[in-house]
Amino acid sequence: MKIRNLLVSVMCGITLFVFLTPFSFAQTRGRPQVEEAVEEDPLEHPLPPGIKVRAFIHRPRVVEPSHLGTCLPDNPTTPDTNYGLAGWHLPGPIVWRLNPSSVPGSVGASAARAAIDAAFDAWNGADPSKVFIDGGNTKAKGARFDGVNAILWKRIGASSIAVTYVWYYTATGEVAEVDTIFNSRYPWRVFPPGDGCSTLFDAYDVLNIGTHEIGHWIGLDDLYNDADRDLTMYGFGAGGELKKRSLATGDINGANAVAP
Repeated sequence: MKIRNLLVSVMCGITLFVFLTPFSFAQTRGRPQVEEAVEEDPLEHPLPPGIKVRAFIHRPRVVEPSHLGTCLPDNPTTPDTNYGLAGWHLPGPIVWRLNPSSVPGSVGASAARAAIDAAFDAWNGADPSKVFIDGGNTKAKGARFDGVNAILWKRIGASSIAVTYVWYYTATGEVAEVDTIFNSRYPWRVFPPGDGCSTLFDAYDVLNIGTHEIGHWIGLDDLYNDADRDLTMYGFGAGGELKKRSLATGDINGANAVAP
């Protein structure tokens, strides 16, 4: 009888534990990771012989406490003539496609397309031999070597504003394909015309970030020295930043230094 009563007491205790503590138990098992896996890494996909891929991650200048970074006003005393070459060039006219269904509602597909067109125009103005053609829409949901130069929004790692992947031929240095992904976890806008830093929206400007990303398409590398902070190819971005919309002397020189 004592053994039976003991077993009943144990079972009752287990039952009470299960019913009184399911929330904390579920939290322990389902606790989210700080940096979630977003997709299969395009850098690990098998590629045809003679083709390599490189990824450029555009990051906030200051990650904490503000994930949108800190927009720094122009510094007229610093030179703006620097540039870096990534090691490839465009083979000729490049056709790009936008996934309109991925564009945030705060931007809208039409406004996004117009801003991206303007970003391409900035580089075409620096070097008319660099021609970009709007090829319409794509259903691409991520970066992949599939023959489509895709531009889209997707939820990616929290430390990234945008990522551009460039596939290129090692023998010739010509670009084979480019994909650009804007991070959908953060707010986006198309700001009114302006330069420098804006406080109108707590968001990233599509044209500002887009112009920087297109610089990788044509063959320019990121710059990280504080003296280069007013250049379009400066590797850090920020919310409200608009200065990357227009090219500085170094950006123009770099565009012309890349082989046609």
